[in-house]
This record gives sequence, structure tokens and C-alpha cells, in this order.
Amino acid sequence: MWVLFASLNPVSEGIRSVFIKKASRQHDSFVISWANNFLPVIFFTPLLFFIDLKFNTLFWIGTIGSSLINVAANILYMRSISKSDISSVMPMLSFTPIFLLISSPFILDEFPNMMGLIGILTGVVGSYMLNLDLKQRNIFAPFNSLVKDKGTRYMLIVAFLWSVSANFDKIAIQNSSTWQHMAVTNILIFTTISFLVKTTKKFEIKSIPNDKKYLLIISGFTVGSYIFHMTALSLTLAAYVIAMKRMSALISVVLGSVFLKEPNLRQRLVGAAVMFAGVLLIVFS
Repeated sequence: MWVLFASLNPVSEGIRSVFIKKASRQHDSFVISWANNFLPVIFFTPLLFFIDLKFNTLFWIGTIGSSLINVAANILYMRSISKSDISSVMPMLSFTPIFLLISSPFILDEFPNMMGLIGILTGVVGSYMLNLDLKQRNIFAPFNSLVKDKGTRYMLIVAFLWSVSANFDKIAIQNSSTWQHMAVTNILIFTTISFLVKTTKKFEIKSIPNDKKYLLIISGFTVGSYIFHMTALSLTLAAYVIAMKRMSALISVVLGSVFLKEPNLRQRLVGAAVMFAGVLLIVFS
């Protein structure tokens, strides 16, 4: 079942990224970050009254750690997509599984078997290839964009932050439940971002333009992403879930080409094929 949930997550994430790009044309990244957790708070909070609650020190360490990291990651994620093409920034997330191979053994005492490890590394290579310019034959193009493009740098930081927060998520889930962790995490994230935008005076709720449809769509897909991601984390290794989640880079590239007219789709299909091979290795591991 973890394969199903881990596969649905990148679909939700990929579609969400397209609407984030559309929303960024009229909304500040702080507005999008605030709206991102609006519906999840409304959806998950009432569940606290219908589930068995379990609170201990490890739950709070995992939940507070994940929440604080995700506040920073969400803002940088929105800002990255608003400043650059989706097809340029999303492949940077392919490095999250690499970071996890370093962080998970220390935090969770988890490490994949040999086939799973090869699958993760294959997926990273495929995701990296999505951002290569094959016509120029420059294998360092993604790293060059780190120097030239601020949005790409933001997304690499997000990749690192998510590699840490995924471990905290699993700690919290193991010491409570998937639904409890999602509910409390979203309350903390939404409250923190609301406090930040209020104190920094980034925006007023009433000043948000009348056209809020993209913000609501983004928030709706965030609900789905949370459910798929956290459920998969509760069922298997964090590194496997994040490696599967990076298929969102492929989906984002395809959707960016179709709906936003971003270039070089055909050459990126080579990277897509390599990513798919990596996913199959993870599944069969």
C-alpha cells in the first residue's frame, strides 16, 4: 500500500506546482504560503476530536521540529517557483533522497537495502537529467543555474530542509498516529506563518485580490499531499517515500510544458525514463 500512497503524492505535488506558478503572477509568496495550509487546518483539526490522542516527548520533538522546518521550506518553495521556471527548479528536489541517506541513519537508524539504494541513486540521476540541456552537452547545467538563478538556489535549500523534516515526521507518527501528526503540524505551521505575515506586515487578508481560486486549489492539493505523504511514511522507509515523491519533478516538467509552454520537454523524457527505472528498483526492493 505504501507504493500507492507514495505514487499519488507526486501527482498531487506536481499539479499543485503548476497552480503555484499561476498564483505567483498575482500573489506574493507569503500569501501563497499562508493559503497553502488554510484548508489543511480546516480539514485536519476536527479529526483531533475523533481519534485517540497520544502525547509524549518524542511526538512533540518530531512535530515541532517538522513544523518549524516546513515553515521555512514552504516560503522558500513558493518563492522559488515564483522566480523561475518549474522545469528549472523542481529537479533540485531530486537531491532530497541523497540528503536523506545521510540524515536517516542518524535520526531514524534507517538505511535501504542494496537494490533500494541503487533505485534511489538511479532516480536522482534521472531527476538530474530532467534539467540537462542535451543540445549544449553541458552536464553541469543544473549546477550552473545554482550560480545564476536565485530560484534554483532556494529549491536546493528546500530539498535539504525536507530531508530533515521527513525524519521528524516519521518520529512523530511512530509516537502518535498519522492523523494526529497531520492535524497538530498544520495547526503549528498555519499559526506560525500567520504570526510572521502579521508581524512583518507582508499582507492583510482583506488585501488579497478577489480572484482566490488558485489559492484554494493549491490548498486543496496540499490536503491530498499531506495524506498521501504521511500515510506512506508510516508504512515504509523515509528514503523510499521521498525518492518516490521526487517523481513530482517529472510531473511538474510535463505539466509545465503543456500548460505553461516551458521548453525542452522531449529531451527531458530521457531523464524521465531513468527516473522510472529507479522507481521500479525501489518498488521491487
